[in-house]
Amino acid sequence: MNTPEFLESKAFRITVIVIACLIVLSVVFRVGVSVGYRRAAFSYQWGENYHRNFGGPRGGFIQGFLGDKSLLESHGVFGQIVSIDNQTLVIKGGDHTEKIVTTSTDTEIMRLREQIKISDLKTNNSIVVIGEPNSKGQIEAKIIRVLPQ
Repeated sequence: MNTPEFLESKAFRITVIVIACLIVLSVVFRVGVSVGYRRAAFSYQWGENYHRNFGGPRGGFIQGFLGDKSLLESHGVFGQIVSIDNQTLVIKGGDHTEKIVTTSTDTEIMRLREQIKISDLKTNNSIVVIGEPNSKGQIEAKIIRVLPQ
């Protein structure tokens, strides 16, 4: 059997198809492993930072579900601005826990009915922040409302 006959044979075609399928399966497997690793890393980092940034249940999660109210602010915070650094705010909550709030260009900041910029915020302003936690345990603000003095 010479080379051109071998390249046109049924056995060669089947071998090429099997190898191509194995390559595709290995790429899909690798992508799945990568996605799983990133999800696990996010969960781990979020869990490690939960107590530090959100106050967390002081007696652990079981006691927290039995009556501790510290889980109520996991996606937001109400309190006074302690410091402002570019797009990051540090807020002192009602339980005297400082929480880090990050903002973006999509963050809606309102004082009464007036839309304002982050540069208009001042320390000691009372604000309400609604957002979602990121992998560092910080609150990514979606909405910030400045309360009247």
